[in-house]
Amino acid sequence: MTDQRQARRDLQASVDLLWRTKGPGRRGPRGTLTVDRIVQTAIDVADADGLAGVSMRKVAERLGVTTMSLYRYIPGKDDLVDLMFEMATGHPDTSDWPDDWRGRLTAYARECRTMLLQRPWMIDVPIGSPPMGPNNLAWMEAVLASLDGSGLGQDDMVGVLLLLTNYVLSEVRQEITMSRAAPRTGVTYEEWGEIYGELLARVVGSGRYPALARVVEAGVFGPESVGAEEDFAYGLDFILDGIEALIRERRGKAPKRAE
Repeated sequence: MTDQRQARRDLQASVDLLWRTKGPGRRGPRGTLTVDRIVQTAIDVADADGLAGVSMRKVAERLGVTTMSLYRYIPGKDDLVDLMFEMATGHPDTSDWPDDWRGRLTAYARECRTMLLQRPWMIDVPIGSPPMGPNNLAWMEAVLASLDGSGLGQDDMVGVLLLLTNYVLSEVRQEITMSRAAPRTGVTYEEWGEIYGELLARVVGSGRYPALARVVEAGVFGPESVGAEEDFAYGLDFILDGIEALIRERRGKAPKRAE
């Protein structure tokens, strides 16, 4: 029970940091440091060297302070990484999003993809809790508000949010991972389709994988294979079509108003 209470206290401390509801600790001299300045410096390090390059020591060196002075503001690296992800996420600007739910969800997915591709280190951040910071909650609010009046229930709306967010994370992670491997494999994302098709054609003709063989014979992995942008768009449309079908189903089951 004591461990559980301690964990809850730690979570509350994380929320206080994300929302800046508490000031730094009282120990040590008060200088020009702020949580925002520390986090922005850590983001600058990650932009240059990746998440693996971020350490409390390196951030302190960039700021020209001792490592111990950072701990008055941020308890440790895990908290720092959470704060980095929250700050790098930014606040959504929905002013130019379309009015319809499908257009708005498309804008959400594409903006998230762009954000992650611009800062690849964000896909390396371990997700240890649901979104709790103001920026991430604002993105959640944008999606949920886009589905208001669609006919979906509140649980459906949360399910759509999770499905769409996880799709974006998965697709971007695959794209970035394959791009990182290109210097080692000598194959770009766009080239993999044709090469993969050629490799599969050599091993699926034995009859052991008949369904896969039919896919290969149809040229799905041939020279006409598309790139990451087209793959992302195809999967996104696939998901949105499913959401649209669910909306029609929910509306069909809604009780009709009395005349």
